[in-house]
Amino acid sequence: MKFLDKIRSFLNEDSSPAERYDERGFNVYGMHKNGTKYDDEGYDCRGFGVNGRTKQRKYYDANGFDAKGVHLTGKKYIGGYDCFGYDSLGFNKDGWNREGFYKDGFNKQGYDKDGFNRKGVNKYGFSKNGKHKNGTYFDDKGFAVDGFNREGLDRDGYNRGGFNQAGYDRDGYDQDGFNAKGLDRQGFNRDGWNKKGYDHDGFNKLGFDAQGYDRDGYDQDGFNWDGFDREGYDKQGYDVAGISRDGFKEDGFNRLGYDRDGFDKHGFNEAGYNRQGYNRAGYNIEGYDAEGYDRDGFDKNGLDRLGFNRAGYDRQGFNRHGERALEA
Repeated sequence: MKFLDKIRSFLNEDSSPAERYDERGFNVYGMHKNGTKYDDEGYDCRGFGVNGRTKQRKYYDANGFDAKGVHLTGKKYIGGYDCFGYDSLGFNKDGWNREGFYKDGFNKQGYDKDGFNRKGVNKYGFSKNGKHKNGTYFDDKGFAVDGFNREGLDRDGYNRGGFNQAGYDRDGYDQDGFNAKGLDRQGFNRDGWNKKGYDHDGFNKLGFDAQGYDRDGYDQDGFNWDGFDREGYDKQGYDVAGISRDGFKEDGFNRLGYDRDGFDKHGFNEAGYNRQGYNRAGYNIEGYDAEGYDRDGFDKNGLDRLGFNRAGYDRQGFNRHGERALEA
């Protein structure tokens, strides 16, 4: 269907031009019903995509106009008409504008933009001065030219403020914005709660959202989405770096590499001694090994493994050669 034919197809509609859509979903102003200038495939009312090409990958339509409405000759009007087929005054070759009105200001039903025919009477039988054809200022059903009766209600039962006698507008909401069920347009009651028990921010009366988190992002147990509490520790008591509240990592060691007993992964404390009290060389803090000898091979009594002291004598005073020590 040509664009001009699409326009003509709108003329018999009662709705406004902006509310009339062709089979592709465009109104006479080139807006798609999805709210943009492009359909769901990405093409405008004339068939151009956002890249300025048609589906045939051409930059010009069948009449030689590009996506911006400029003719290949560089002109906006060819033969007095633009790419949509309208002249500078907004009328097509047949004399109709986009809204469906002829050059004389009347549509195909014979009414002007104000709803009056060539005799100055609207479809309800009123003249422009508000007088009905019955000779009064009210029609046979009691409505005046403005559409309201003596009670101030229109033909649908709504007053000039847009509310019916029950106090609701055409969408069913009262002056405070609540319907007969006591809910506003977003589904919240007068206290600010929806049917599921959540407020406008998405939190329930306990202060948690649908995912179970409060406004600060913590669940009922006090942990956030990542599993950490307000102090930064997880349910096992470790922070993001794997350090517990008392300073120990998940492997049981603190930042210095010592466990709760003060020993490193090799079993030595800060002073360099293991749990048995010996250093890496095998000596305790007193300088003796597990057998009770120092680095020189002597025990606490000053004797070596053979029972000789540092001077080379045993307890009886004899040396390794059986000689007695000389008395001073």
